[in-house]
Amino acid sequence: MATMSDMTEKYSVFTAPRGGVMTKEVGVVTGELELHTAGSPDGALTLRIRYAGADEWYTVEGGPYRLHDPRDHEVLHDILIGLLHRPRH
Repeated sequence: MATMSDMTEKYSVFTAPRGGVMTKEVGVVTGELELHTAGSPDGALTLRIRYAGADEWYTVEGGPYRLHDPRDHEVLHDILIGLLHRPRH
């Protein structure tokens, strides 16, 4: 079992797309959010969202998430931010 020190983690602040991001705990969240991804050596991937600057994290709906290669974690995080970050003009 992977320990926290074995996991890779990334954090990014973004503006939610139209319709927000669906979470397991509270449903849709919108506005300025922060994405936290954590990848373990066995390929397990955790996706969490919180309102930027808030304390409470929510689990992104879906999953379980798994990477074919744990080294893809950073690239996947960047792709997710590219898909999710939709500032309104």
